Amino acid sequence: MENTEYSNSLYQISEILKYTEPSLKAVIPKKVISYFEINKSKDYNWNINKSLSLDKQDLLPTTKEILTVIYKYYICNDMERIELEKILNYNEIKYQNELREKYNPDNLFKNKRKKVEIAITGNESTKVGEYKKSLIKKIVSKIRLFFQR
Repeated sequence: MENTEYSNSLYQISEILKYTEPSLKAVIPKKVISYFEINKSKDYNWNINKSLSLDKQDLLPTTKEILTVIYKYYICNDMERIELEKILNYNEIKYQNELREKYNPDNLFKNKRKKVEIAITGNESTKVGEYKKSLIKKIVSKIRLFFQR
């Protein structure tokens, strides 16, 4: 597998399925279970803690997502699926609003404008010096005037 986190997640799912009740495991298609077995990581080592519930286990985020998909499509009934979809939609809207608030271009430019205004007001006490031409520039400008005539 190219993605190690994904293959590690498949390893965790395969370990979880070993301790799943046979009636729940029977609902999941054999192709899906064999996909987990074939594509799981060979060198990842994770053991399920039997004394803790599944939500207290040290699971990878991808593992949680895959378990949610398995539950949604294979295990839960229609009413549970509707409730789960509501929760997932609410979480997605909440996440998108957080991203919009965090990366809103208007807010990004407002902060920069404030910094520029502070920098401009902080430099008011300094005076701008007169510009003086260097000796070489004076000579070059005289030569140009001579050839322009």
